Amino acid sequence: MPPKEEQIKLDSLSPQQLVDLRQTLNAEIQRLMESGQALARASNTFAGTKKSVEQLGGSKEGQAIMLPLTSSLYVPGEVADVEKVLVDIGTGYYVEMSVAEAAKYYDRRIKTLQENIGIVQQTLNERRNVLMTVQAMLQEKMAGQQGRA
Repeated sequence: MPPKEEQIKLDSLSPQQLVDLRQTLNAEIQRLMESGQALARASNTFAGTKKSVEQLGGSKEGQAIMLPLTSSLYVPGEVADVEKVLVDIGTGYYVEMSVAEAAKYYDRRIKTLQENIGIVQQTLNERRNVLMTVQAMLQEKMAGQQGRA
């Protein structure tokens, strides 16, 4: 269970505290945006890998292919087995799966990433709303101080 967030009465904060809170919110929003982008990149990578696995399933044994070593470096190779593939499940572990099992695995990973992207987006929207409220309160307090001066 996530920790319960503490409620802060913005009108009880000083202008400096509001400025500090605004900076904290801006930093959190930036981190959330970066996290969302990283999740989207991972989802796209899994989608591309799934497509490659499915295309491999339509190949014939001995068929010439280009194997990716990096995103921009390929080497020639031959298809040895069109029924089974090795799937990287993380931290250096590989599992042999049928093409259909591998496609389902990638579908599950993509679904999980999409759900996480939704959660990050929801949190990002909430933080932006809080930031707008803090900004409005800060402007109100600054106007009040100028009116007294």
